[in-house]
Amino acid sequence: MPGIGVITNPKSRVNKRDPSKMRQLGYLLGSQGSPYATRSLDDLYRAAEEFKKAEIDILGINGGDGTIHVTLTAFAQVYGTTPLPKIAILPGGTLNTIAAGIGLRGKPQDVLYEVIERYHQNEELRFVERNALKIVERNALTVSDKYGFIFGNGLVANFLEAYYATGKPSPITGAKVLARAVWGAIFRTAFTKRVFRRWEGQVTVDGEAWAQTDFATVTAATVTEIGLGFKPFYRALEKPDHFALLGLHASPLAICRELPRVHRGQPIRRDKGISQVARKVTLSSEEPFTYIIDGDTYSGARELVLETGPRLKLLLP
Repeated sequence: MPGIGVITNPKSRVNKRDPSKMRQLGYLLGSQGSPYATRSLDDLYRAAEEFKKAEIDILGINGGDGTIHVTLTAFAQVYGTTPLPKIAILPGGTLNTIAAGIGLRGKPQDVLYEVIERYHQNEELRFVERNALKIVERNALTVSDKYGFIFGNGLVANFLEAYYATGKPSPITGAKVLARAVWGAIFRTAFTKRVFRRWEGQVTVDGEAWAQTDFATVTAATVTEIGLGFKPFYRALEKPDHFALLGLHASPLAICRELPRVHRGQPIRRDKGISQVARKVTLSSEEPFTYIIDGDTYSGARELVLETGPRLKLLLP
């Protein structure tokens, strides 16, 4: 059998705190697979080329949301039209939103152990299918493709900036930042004004332009959750090969009042935002803007195209 390849991000905060976790993953694979600790993008692309040549059956990704996004981008670019292997997410990061969104919890080594056992016993591998989200950034000189599961500008990017600025990323910190933003929406604090900085631009969805051009955020995903149990993308699984798209254009206080509904996975009121499913979305702005993909931040975009990416099989233990 071709076997299992595992990518580990030694720079993730969790792996930095406990490097033995990487060694444990290597021991679990033994001679039946290929562990690969990537210390640079060059390492990652070399690993993708080696794994493609070996025709691995399963790609394990040990890290958080950002590691998944960067690894998926490299492998999608290297594999091209060749289908990607089944993917085992090993939740070894600070942000594990993607894993939680498919009901996957546990230590990376425990998840991998279950996958290895089933694989080598020729047992049926359980999985869920999700499309990746393809994000194409265009500027005067280059066009770059990135892949992930969650995209957001405006409020989503600003919130993540404030979250990382604490220097103590964790679910508790995320809840505290959210509480501070809600409190500030009531009293109009400077912090909330920063978090709710608006994004102005044109949104075109499957060939039709939105009339609205001023937003708190435009965000999209192929998974239902965005973190802390909130489910703004409740339509993500509504239609195969589509993704959920949400544009919030209400005031900070009005958006905060919608948070209980968002947490329950209920629709945003129509006067507060626009909710659709889509296959292709173009975002363009006169001013360069910041956006996030699965927890990683990018700046300086003026035009982005969001498209439905490859269909992936995400393993469950």
